[in-house]
Amino acid sequence: MESVLEGMAEYYSVELAQKVNRNMLLNAEKGSFNGGKPALGYKLEIEDFGTYKKKKLVIDEETAPIVKKVFEMRANDVPVKDIIKFLNDNKYKNSRNRPFNKNSLQHLFNNKKYIGINTYGKEEFPNAVPRIIDDELFEKVQKIKEKYKHSPGIKKATERYLLTGKIFCGHCR
Repeated sequence: MESVLEGMAEYYSVELAQKVNRNMLLNAEKGSFNGGKPALGYKLEIEDFGTYKKKKLVIDEETAPIVKKVFEMRANDVPVKDIIKFLNDNKYKNSRNRPFNKNSLQHLFNNKKYIGINTYGKEEFPNAVPRIIDDELFEKVQKIKEKYKHSPGIKKATERYLLTGKIFCGHCR
């Protein structure tokens, strides 16, 4: 009898996981919010339907200009450390209400919500959330990121050398 009950519990658990995953995918497709902290530049708008509350991301007029400014600065090849200094000097905070650092900027630059694409797992849903920046600016930043991907120290040198960013140590890369 115990074995039958354990089997039923396992079946229930697997079935529940499938239902939750399916509904989260549908929420992402409709542009509903699936949880967590809203990205910088967005805020939650809650629609109350009595027993059901629908959460949607809407543009936050206070923080969206910060996102635009950061993307524009990076697209103009401003070094990440200078962007961080600018943001922290002006007392701007990231989405978790903390000072900016290199990781929070990388997360910002990788977030496709800013061009209107909502993601859940590996699925992407275009035009599911309001866009803050245009595709051209986003792609320009991605190209800048790719440019410096293999030469992280290129902006550290005070003097520009002929082989900077072209030659790497064969031992440590």
